[in-house]
Amino acid sequence: MLNKKILILVNAILLLSLSISLYAETLDLDLKTARKITLENNPGIKLAREGVNKSSQQIIESRAGLLPTVSAFSSLQHAWELPTMVMDMPGTSFIIPGEAVGSPIDLPIEMPGGKRKFKMGSENTIASGINFNQPVFTGGMIWNGYQISKIGYNIAQSQLKLTEQNILTNLTSAYYGVLFSKSAIIVSEEALQSSEENLAQVQKFYNAGKSSQFDILRAEVQVANMKPIVVSAKNNFRLAESRLRMVMGIGESTELNYTEEMELKYSDLTEKTLAELIEIATSTRPEMMIMNNQKQIANRQLSMSKAAFMPSIVFGTAYQYQGQRDDFKFVGDDFFKSFNSSISINIPLFNGFKNSAKLQQAKIAIKESDHQAESLTNGIKLEVKGAFFTMKEAQEKVQTQQKTIEQAKEAQRLARLMYSEGASTQLDVLNANLALNQARMNYQQSLFEYNVALANLKKSINQL
Repeated sequence: MLNKKILILVNAILLLSLSISLYAETLDLDLKTARKITLENNPGIKLAREGVNKSSQQIIESRAGLLPTVSAFSSLQHAWELPTMVMDMPGTSFIIPGEAVGSPIDLPIEMPGGKRKFKMGSENTIASGINFNQPVFTGGMIWNGYQISKIGYNIAQSQLKLTEQNILTNLTSAYYGVLFSKSAIIVSEEALQSSEENLAQVQKFYNAGKSSQFDILRAEVQVANMKPIVVSAKNNFRLAESRLRMVMGIGESTELNYTEEMELKYSDLTEKTLAELIEIATSTRPEMMIMNNQKQIANRQLSMSKAAFMPSIVFGTAYQYQGQRDDFKFVGDDFFKSFNSSISINIPLFNGFKNSAKLQQAKIAIKESDHQAESLTNGIKLEVKGAFFTMKEAQEKVQTQQKTIEQAKEAQRLARLMYSEGASTQLDVLNANLALNQARMNYQQSLFEYNVALANLKKSINQL
């Protein structure tokens, strides 16, 4: 009974594994496809795109300052104590126009000196209407703020481009890291196979009395030493692939099928001079675009600081209905219309030298931007030089290692031939095998370094 339950459980696990494998997605991946997926899925690029969208909304927000504002209002006010007004009214006569002489009215209370006081208004006041305001002149304050928001949008776009370049650089490094790890597995497995073949050959020689027990031990040690190298290479491949998935923004459920091998890819950039590359970099790098835009912002902020010394003029219009009663039984006749327009002028006179300090800060900010631009230019030139020389060095290494592999293969062939004829020792064969394995790994390493160096060069001139 227990065995039957175990069999059912095993079958269920197998069916589950089969269903997962059937629904698992397989993606044929080359560098071009990886770039496309990364540009769509990477969280850092998505965040930079949101920054561009946010900047576009900030343009609309700042532009609103140039347009009129229209607002409706309504209020209900109750006076717990009506305000008292005192007026000069000598004598005792008090006549209200339109009222018959002697009509019963509430006369103001007489005070000493011929003054009279009386209550103003009603206990309850309702007012509703529309306000219209339009800035007429602000010394360029609003206009420059609007222009700064447009420049900020350009900066956000340049920052998006910079983010894409940096992430694509990481992608290229991660992608070639996977290809290098994959080739390292192949090289280590070939080395293990070569060691096993050597062990089999030594065993035949030992059986024929042509080699010693010591030769067998050395051949077995070589096989044993190669096995953990294969395991390590496979683990490195898994780690490299996890890094690639993270940069691309895809999960572990997607199986990746790499359609490219590690190879030497030539570029026309290798034919350009260092001076040409520096010229391209300083004229197209996103950082230079950002710096130029920041200098424009500094100049706009200087204009805004100067505008703080100028008067501001605002045109306003109000249209409203207002009603007053001592109770809440309002009727239409209780409301009266009012309609007025005004122009207000605000002239700054003194604010504790605040505007002067802001003006000096704006002037200093312009100088700072000039120094930052110089520092940035020097940094970009140094980055291009480093990428250029690193690429040239890696290119020479690739060409050298290609020749080294051919020499190591020939050395291995001769060592095995001489050992089979008794003209050399087992140690010579082991050394030849080790030299060939090392040459193959060095060649793959040089290919990796070259492709990464080429990607860094392209990034340094904004062409990745």
